[in-house]
Amino acid sequence: MKNSIRNLIITSALVTGMFGIANAQSVSGEFSSDVTFGDATAFSSPYTGLSISGDGWELSTNLSDGNVNVEEAKYNWAISSAITATFGSQAEPYGIAWGSHRPSSTVWASAPRDHSISSGVGVSTSAYGVGASAFYGDDSYWAARASYDVSAFGINSTIGLSVNSDDAQLIDVSKSGAVLGIPFNSSFEYDLANDGAYWLRSDWSPDFAKGASALVGYNSDGEVSYGVGYKWSDNFKLSSELSGDGDSVIRFSYSF
Repeated sequence: MKNSIRNLIITSALVTGMFGIANAQSVSGEFSSDVTFGDATAFSSPYTGLSISGDGWELSTNLSDGNVNVEEAKYNWAISSAITATFGSQAEPYGIAWGSHRPSSTVWASAPRDHSISSGVGVSTSAYGVGASAFYGDDSYWAARASYDVSAFGINSTIGLSVNSDDAQLIDVSKSGAVLGIPFNSSFEYDLANDGAYWLRSDWSPDFAKGASALVGYNSDGEVSYGVGYKWSDNFKLSSELSGDGDSVIRFSYSF
């Protein structure tokens, strides 16, 4: 943990020295620790990361095996009020799994599937609830996603369709709102080109639970995941997750 903190401080100094701390409008980071209970007890630090952003640019890094890895290094150009071009290393517009590896972005201890980062140029636009994003990178690789947002009866829904040059096709659905006064978030992906692979996740946070959430998930491999998450404060969270094979994970995470 000491090495992780030291490396994170070094990374922060290098990055801010490169861009100038005066130009940075936002600096954020996070730490996490997992305790896994199974045949043996294991400890790990699944994610330690730092993100710095300014006027039209963003740089995010993480630590893995003692090495500093760049996740996204991108900058934006507003072509018009509705169209934005993004250059550099960026998340591909494919499905809704991006960010699920960061503890600050999820109440779960695991990610439903891997995400992809590529270097190239992306274009995005949105109007009247309809969004579209496209990406073009190395070796003529491309990816695109179209989505539609709708709100009704206090529930916000988004449905998206993603495709890429590897003949992948993916449908995603996200919902958030409240049922019987209980706030919830649900996410679903269905891969049309991979034997119908899918995952479904939902978390429920009743007001009387005072920051606690109930988690339940299922995927096409027949794996059931469930657990409890707890938001101790705006910065500190705890997640517990039990999978169908009997292993359980407790995650502690802190963001700033």
